[in-house]
Amino acid sequence: MRANHHLFEILVVCTMSILMTLVMIAASPSTYGHTFSQNENSLFLTRVAQAHSQLNLIENLVLNGTSNTAATNNNSNNNAKSVQAHVMQTIALLNEKDPVNNFTWSQEIAEKNQRVAKDLARELNDLKTSLSQDTPTTAINNKPSLSNNSSVIQDKIDKLGGLLDEAISARVNKDAVNNSTNQALVLANIGNEIFYSYGQALGFPYPKLANMVATMKLNVNSNNNSNNKIPAMANKVNIANESQYQNAKAYVKQAQEIVSKYLKSPASNNKNAAPDIQLQLNKVISQLKMTIDNKGSFGTVMHLIHIQLHPRLIANYKIT
Repeated sequence: MRANHHLFEILVVCTMSILMTLVMIAASPSTYGHTFSQNENSLFLTRVAQAHSQLNLIENLVLNGTSNTAATNNNSNNNAKSVQAHVMQTIALLNEKDPVNNFTWSQEIAEKNQRVAKDLARELNDLKTSLSQDTPTTAINNKPSLSNNSSVIQDKIDKLGGLLDEAISARVNKDAVNNSTNQALVLANIGNEIFYSYGQALGFPYPKLANMVATMKLNVNSNNNSNNKIPAMANKVNIANESQYQNAKAYVKQAQEIVSKYLKSPASNNKNAAPDIQLQLNKVISQLKMTIDNKGSFGTVMHLIHIQLHPRLIANYKIT
């Protein structure tokens, strides 16, 4: 009887987890996985964090990219395509509409600081033009040949990073930026971005991923939220979309930075918060990194985000 009671409790938890995700079917592509009660600050901080990740990817691919494979030219050409994809994603992030007031984030920035908004738009378009002309497509000594304007591109990326930070300062007050609940929401959003990026990297279209979350079958023997073991990984998966795979890895790094900088302790008004929550979050994200770096099972990634990461954020930072 006791074993049956324990099994029933696990089934209830699993059923609740599935129900929490059903609402995403009607959500826009920018609201993934679990649907949390957002505020404009958390959404804006999420988009800026993603934009920073995209710039870091561009920098690594164009200025620091190396190749140790025989198919160097093919890799360089693939990098060139990925670079353009990341530039376009950065532009799209800033042109995305704030769901609360239906203005784009660029318009939101302009309302607070027109100079920053104009500079961001101009510098992104200049970067796009420079990269379309100068992205390396050949290689010498196993290293992609760099653009003659590599220092110019580096300056543009650095300037854009500074402008994004200025945009945060102009639009979000310091207390809100440092607020653990806001940052827990940002981390939850980034977790969803990891899920969708990795899924699309494997070739799954967005509707299929949405349906996958809503109808996922959970193993009652391994989905207790206190279980920190890594689910068994299947054979390595095949990457169908390299730029989305790069996104997944970059967002994992962004998640690590959020935990390190902003989530050192749980919300002060939550007496039931785990004292070692930062350690727990780091462990889950490290498992995510290991799985994605090793091109592991998508089911493992889904488990870590929806069954390990999100419930911990909900319990410890009172996000809903």
